Amino acid sequence: AMHMHMLRLDGTTLRAATRLAAQARCSVASCAGGGIYTRHYINLSNGVEAIDGLLSAGVAPEALGVCRIQSSQCESQDFSGLLANLDHDMMLHLALGHECRVYDFGSRGATWVADDGSAEPLYVPRAIWWGLEWWRYALNDIWRLPAQRTPILRGVNVERNFREALGRLSKKERRRVKYYRPFTRDGLQEVRLSGYYAPAETDGERQLHRSALLGLSDSLCRRAEVGGTGSGRGSGSEREVRGLALFDPVRMTGRAAGSSARAKLTRHSRDEEEDEEMRQAWAR
Repeated sequence: AMHMHMLRLDGTTLRAATRLAAQARCSVASCAGGGIYTRHYINLSNGVEAIDGLLSAGVAPEALGVCRIQSSQCESQDFSGLLANLDHDMMLHLALGHECRVYDFGSRGATWVADDGSAEPLYVPRAIWWGLEWWRYALNDIWRLPAQRTPILRGVNVERNFREALGRLSKKERRRVKYYRPFTRDGLQEVRLSGYYAPAETDGERQLHRSALLGLSDSLCRRAEVGGTGSGRGSGSEREVRGLALFDPVRMTGRAAGSSARAKLTRHSRDEEEDEEMRQAWAR
């Protein structure tokens, strides 16, 4: 059966994305009253088709992020590779209880059967129905969230497969995800991760994808020029953070042992050895 967390974008790409974005804007606006903040992620590269519609609906450019779920990794069941591509920005937002929406556009259609028995050809990218299900399961488990839903892929219970995949993860791979567990919000039952899809109109057209991303960049720049929400501002904003200083790698070429009253000489010696090794490596 079609998974309930896959939501279809009906109609043309921009109109559909606009409607969904309007709903998301409402949830963002209600944050001060205890609502859920929504962050939007464009799955590269076909997902860029959602950018214009989201911006037209009033979603702030700063609320858009990018992610990379590769269909080839889903097809080959590269569980560790998919988890390695799980973005730190997204993990932090999910841990804090925010809703993260991933947008992608499919180029290959397939017949999907809904829970009422009806069948329909849909263009659901593998990143949405496969990749997000694995991310959701892994995060819920590693963060020990109470609502452990059974993972379903095209109507098939794959919990055994996912459980075995978790067991094969290295300590380093688990530690990367586990790092965010202390930041999970009190009362969080499960990660709020959902996927939105529609048929692709620009599949493989890298120049169009580039133009869409440049359009997003221009929107960010315009908001920075007029002040926007304050994010993205350049000169002067760093003065708002007490004690903050700009590191200049040209002027600051090394550290002297004993230069810090708090630092131990053994630590400085080790740092100096590493600096010298790096200089020699670059010289070769």
